[in-house]
Amino acid sequence: MARKPIRVSQLNSYLAKVIAADSVLSDVSVIGEISNFKTHGSGHVYFSLIDESSRVDCFLGSGLYRGLGIGLRDGIEVVAEGYVNVYEKGGRYSLTIRRITESGQGDLSLDFEKLKKKLSEKGYFDEGRKKALPSFPRVIAVVTSGTGAAVSDMKKIITSRNSVADILIFPTLVQGDGAAEMIAARIRQVNASYPEADVIITGRGGGSSEDLSAFNHEAVADAIFESVIPVISAVGHETDFTIADFVADRRAETPTAAAVLACPDTGELAEDVDSLFSRMKGGVRRLTAGFELRVRANNMEALVGSLKSGTAGRGIHLKALRSQMRSSARVKTDKGVRLKALRSQMQSSARRKLEKADYNITGQSEKLEALNPLNVLLRGYAIVEDKDGRAVSSVKALKQGDEAKLKFSDGCADAAIGDIVLGGILDE
Repeated sequence: MARKPIRVSQLNSYLAKVIAADSVLSDVSVIGEISNFKTHGSGHVYFSLIDESSRVDCFLGSGLYRGLGIGLRDGIEVVAEGYVNVYEKGGRYSLTIRRITESGQGDLSLDFEKLKKKLSEKGYFDEGRKKALPSFPRVIAVVTSGTGAAVSDMKKIITSRNSVADILIFPTLVQGDGAAEMIAARIRQVNASYPEADVIITGRGGGSSEDLSAFNHEAVADAIFESVIPVISAVGHETDFTIADFVADRRAETPTAAAVLACPDTGELAEDVDSLFSRMKGGVRRLTAGFELRVRANNMEALVGSLKSGTAGRGIHLKALRSQMRSSARVKTDKGVRLKALRSQMQSSARRKLEKADYNITGQSEKLEALNPLNVLLRGYAIVEDKDGRAVSSVKALKQGDEAKLKFSDGCADAAIGDIVLGGILDE
């Protein structure tokens, strides 16, 4: 017979009491590398201790932190002594630290510095080999998680700034087992299958040092270095630096900054064209006015000369003066006709540019509609996600009994994975 069900708060309260009563967990010593180090406004310190396969959250009170003789930071290895505490409201446990000492530099930090030195000696970071970004890209390839906030932010920024560029999304894992190899494969796929791409953005949103570790992998560095297409690296926050940042042709502080860096603002360009057109019209008006002034000055000189010549031959001079004035009038008329023709040509050129821009916008809209994933789903396809909401791109990522979610064009359905048969699927 099943036990009477208890509330979640009762379960967490019970676990807190069990852990508090455990003699081992009430006085435990843990060695690990500091990651995701943060100082709260209250002075308390929060970070994780990690090793090659696991992590535990830690809390260090402000009083103890101020009295330390060492500077805590990401990447150093420490020995932390304290007790395990349960945060009942969130159902999470953490290590509350009573004493902490530095052990050395952590494995992840050592591996980072070792790989950085190796790639630097191979010339991967040389500024002379880095490619310039295109001024007016038509195709922008984005290699990142297909469901994260980073890809949504980049798409929003690019489409709001540029009405011409196409965006190609190449979804990939950005952390965990196999992430580095998949990122490298996607970058190579863009170069091989979409050589018309003008620039590649690869990266992800922020996270702890182990969350960003895929971009500190030699496989990703090799793919970026070998890319014929310029690469922008946009990993984490402004203060985060990865191996990918050093190898890439340009580093952006965040994915949003990468979107701004990748493409110009077509609205600003249109304003620049309008400003240039106005300046050209003003220049033509000034040239015309100057020419008219010179013509008038020449006529006045001729008149003064005729008056100074005296009465003798005045009729001849008057006749010559009339001839000059008629000639001046004809010149002025000719200049007016030419100016009118020039203005007409400039207006026609502006109309043609606007018509071409409108045609391009219509074409790009049709392309975007063709790439709309909802249209694909309407044809009978579905998106498979694992229990954590990550898109599943390979049957190898599933095993029998796994929970999954199927996304269709009109809704979602939960599913459980039964028999799995490999083969018969094109491998990217």
